[in-house]
Amino acid sequence: MLGRLGEGGMGTVYLGRGRPGVTGYAGRLVAVKVIRPDLARVPEFRARFRREADIARRVARFCTAEVLDVVDPPDGLPYLVTEYIDGLTLAQSVSAEGPLRSADLERLAVSVAAALTSIHGAGLVHRDLKPSNVLLSSLGPRVIDFGIARALDAQTMLSQEIQRIGTPAFMAPEQANGEPVSAAADVFAWGGLVTYAGTGSFPFGDGPTPVQLYRVVHREPLLDGLDPALRPIVEVAMRKDPAARPTAQELFLRLVGMGPSTHPDPDVTRVIRSAAPVLAPPQRIGVDGDGPAATDRETAGPTPGDQTPGTRTPGEPRRGGGGRREQRTLADWLERKDSDAGPAGAGEQDDPAAPSRHGRWNRRRIALLAAPILAVLLIAALMPLALTTGGGQRPSREETAARVALAAEAVRNSDADLAARLSLAAYRISPVREARAALRTSFAASTASVLAGHTASALGIDISPNGRLLASTGADNLVQLWDISDRTHPVKLSTLTRHTSWVLDAAFSPDGWTLATVSYDRSAILWDISDPRHPVELATVLGHNGWVLDAAFSPDGRMLATSGYDNTARLWDVTDPRHPSELSVLDRHTSWVNEVAFSPDGHLLATASADRTARLWDITDPRRPRPLAAITAHTDYVWTVAFSPDGRRLATGAYDGTARIWDITDPSRPAATASFPADEKWVFDLAFSPDGKTLATASWDTTVHLWDVSGTGRPASVGTISGHGDWIQALAWTPDGNAIATASDDYTVRISRIDDASLIAAACADPSKQIDDTEWQRHIADVPYQPVC
Repeated sequence: MLGRLGEGGMGTVYLGRGRPGVTGYAGRLVAVKVIRPDLARVPEFRARFRREADIARRVARFCTAEVLDVVDPPDGLPYLVTEYIDGLTLAQSVSAEGPLRSADLERLAVSVAAALTSIHGAGLVHRDLKPSNVLLSSLGPRVIDFGIARALDAQTMLSQEIQRIGTPAFMAPEQANGEPVSAAADVFAWGGLVTYAGTGSFPFGDGPTPVQLYRVVHREPLLDGLDPALRPIVEVAMRKDPAARPTAQELFLRLVGMGPSTHPDPDVTRVIRSAAPVLAPPQRIGVDGDGPAATDRETAGPTPGDQTPGTRTPGEPRRGGGGRREQRTLADWLERKDSDAGPAGAGEQDDPAAPSRHGRWNRRRIALLAAPILAVLLIAALMPLALTTGGGQRPSREETAARVALAAEAVRNSDADLAARLSLAAYRISPVREARAALRTSFAASTASVLAGHTASALGIDISPNGRLLASTGADNLVQLWDISDRTHPVKLSTLTRHTSWVLDAAFSPDGWTLATVSYDRSAILWDISDPRHPVELATVLGHNGWVLDAAFSPDGRMLATSGYDNTARLWDVTDPRHPSELSVLDRHTSWVNEVAFSPDGHLLATASADRTARLWDITDPRRPRPLAAITAHTDYVWTVAFSPDGRRLATGAYDGTARIWDITDPSRPAATASFPADEKWVFDLAFSPDGKTLATASWDTTVHLWDVSGTGRPASVGTISGHGDWIQALAWTPDGNAIATASDDYTVRISRIDDASLIAAACADPSKQIDDTEWQRHIADVPYQPVC
């Protein structure tokens, strides 16, 4: 730690340097934000702080400060490590040098809108965008302190003032009122920030906090003196109604001249369309007289012979030595472009009484002039299809489909309907992996059948081997049996009420005639479901000294494995399900055993435990299980295990947010083949598809993530399934691999189709999800338009 940089509403910021050997930032200067002790004492705050900060690590780095590490020591204060950015804040710059000039202001507006687009695209809301949170670095404006304010939403926060974290002068009305805050609040703050940068005054004047909050809610912002090109956009951004404001992406695209707004509010569209483009996309930078790098930096303005950058009149000699190849730096070109900005810039340069500008070039001017380059980078990231390939070789249909699918993902968080239209178009161009992934993410939720039989959290789920029955368990102490032969119209067949506490899991026997259920009441129960409308209790299995957490049948149906809170797994002989008998106790774990799974050949058992390990057991002789290997790579509870259909791989998922895949060809020496983040926080369940090519993970983030595990190395994402309103506790594939059933804390079970035919049918049933000729030409120029349905 080298010194103290400052203090804010959430904690103190220090300057530090990474020690040798620190992964990711050894030797680098970093900013360390230590959370206030009174906030750190609130468990809900700490949990949300870690989650939101982890998400913040996904935000693109070119307009923000990179989040390098998140640390939450059990006996200390949590802190965040971010990239250290050397430069004045916007507040310091305006205080020392006054409001920004027009060109500088436009570049700032673009960079901050770009940063917000990236932040919102990662699923975050900044909540405290203000001049002191914008740094003017040598590479352009950078937004800092994003991604952790949401943690203050915890219900046990100390006061309404803390919950309302933010700076009154830049708060949105809904934030000032203590109402739920969305990305629209950041757009409002963007307007206030641009107003302050352009006028040097707060958008609602000075005064004590209560007075400013009243004005935010009831008065219009003070925009006198703001650049006329920006004022119409700022007015719309600072509307009182959050739904009437444009998105950050719409602001960005308008500011860089990439086309009109598509905001659903016609007034927003009208205002943004009527505003002249603030900044046209920069032209190509050349080095041999054909582009801006070859212009004469010493000339005060364009000569009569000049046309657009990068062109010259026929017969006109090249500048810089009559065609001599002239090498100039990017900084030279940027400085030249600024001097050409117009009469204001020229007047300042020509005024002999004007002070020297060199000091400002080293700080604010260079920082702000880098913004157009950053804008080009974000355009490339968000809208790769807005620019055509030009004179090069036309891409293949497969390449075009992949790029359209990636564009769909880039805009999904800001415009889900556009993402859906691009996803369907990408698939129609070519059903490459990326297009199929985008199609699943866009339409799987709309294919779902919802089973709403539970009155509390749905905790467990299984599907019979023939795919006709589904069993779900819940915190209402119930087991529900469903006929899902027609997946669009599931029918509830019966409700099992024998358990006296939460029912955590259910498992079908391989022949589909027996069901096992396990509960917090310390029992497992075997049921005859040959007539699923009238299940018959066969036997109660007792033996665990604590809650029974999971159950699984062996592939031949002759054994049942259970796991419990007593740190053991147990094997039972269920050859006669009316008279089960205990075969053995597996007792190597040092904390509760959450899940058990049999290998396809029945020779191995895998166990997952809260002691942060998974274990493999040889159960060829089930009366004498032999421990083979302990998997110790996870850093938190190992919550779930699953064998691949061929038995050659084992997948593990944990509370450290990762899923891992192991080669168990030699089960005594599992070899790690892949480790990847499957959730920001916890992985609750996972399962291989029937063909073994896809792994599904159930997550704390309320979605199912699908991963391509057909090859080697880190799996690629092949789509997500959304629709639940709370954590997904369990999942199961249908035997044909065309659908996934999920159980959630939102009390529901959903069966979502992921086969291409069902997804296309869902897409074509909704005209708003079908791209038209005009939109096709705007986003896809590589192949001719074709109807998608």
